[in-house]
Amino acid sequence: MPESDEESEDETTPCIRACSICPCNYPRCARAVLPVQAGEGDRSLPAGGRGLDLDGDGKITSTEGLGTLATSPLALIAIRDGLRQTVADLIQLIRAIRRGVDVNGAGRPDLDGTRIYYFGQSLGGIYGTLLMAVEPSVRVGVLNVPGGPIVEIARQSPIFRPLAVNQLKTRKPPLLPADVKDFLESIPLPGDAPVLKPAPGALDIQAYFERVEWISQSANPVAFAPYLRQAPLPGVGPKAVLVQWAVGDLTVPNPTTASIIRAGLLGPFASAYRHDKVVATLPEGLRNPHRFLTLTASPELSGIARAAQEQAARFFLSGGRVIERIDEQFELEPAR
Repeated sequence: MPESDEESEDETTPCIRACSICPCNYPRCARAVLPVQAGEGDRSLPAGGRGLDLDGDGKITSTEGLGTLATSPLALIAIRDGLRQTVADLIQLIRAIRRGVDVNGAGRPDLDGTRIYYFGQSLGGIYGTLLMAVEPSVRVGVLNVPGGPIVEIARQSPIFRPLAVNQLKTRKPPLLPADVKDFLESIPLPGDAPVLKPAPGALDIQAYFERVEWISQSANPVAFAPYLRQAPLPGVGPKAVLVQWAVGDLTVPNPTTASIIRAGLLGPFASAYRHDKVVATLPEGLRNPHRFLTLTASPELSGIARAAQEQAARFFLSGGRVIERIDEQFELEPAR
């Protein structure tokens, strides 16, 4: 968010201050600390989290406190309520900023509460879609590699698909035998031909996924996307949105990002990084472009990361009016 004019040393120089908040289960431990690298030296700040050891194994894994256990009777809920709670946390942060935040103790607000913008990556892009749809104070936002519904990300992503396999095995009655490593759901992607002869057991698996999607609708970014621009909620107003995504994303697969873009008619406001044009020249560890926004330390992709960050910054500085093609590997829709 821009700093307040009265605190700026040079009012002609744009300045953006960042405030961040973690999902409701991060950090995982109440005694956690956040390392901060500052010009005057490194610091560690308290960062108590709300992660929970739900399965009693003495460890707090990445989704404990954000979602329900796969073995729980509430397994279908998954991370639905964790996403909604995180949106509520962000709304509370926005309220605090709008009341006034005195960072340096000078007795006056240092942040401009009238210009609060949102920037979220991956899971942050997912719950950021919900936030922007319901929070009137956030008029401009960048959603980097979002996707939905969550169950479709789990089904299509090679990284998360094992979680879907485990869900099908632990369901009662199970939909997969314990010794099976994968499943055939016989669900075509948009544009593919219909499947006329589903694999054995595929219809039961499809029905299970449909129930999971239905029960998660209240935190499904695809369901909230139409409210961003085409049908704003009463009292909220249309939002200026930039969707950044990467071709070949293995974590949040492209069809799930496309679902958000289609639902919200956001094609003219999307920027695609054509990772497919350079992936053959990259080492194995960089084949997945999901983190392209943050790879500033990578010799091979630091230029792309900085270009994506600059694109977002320029979008914010324009008040959400201009999306620039900062790098030749970025593709925008011609009509702008």
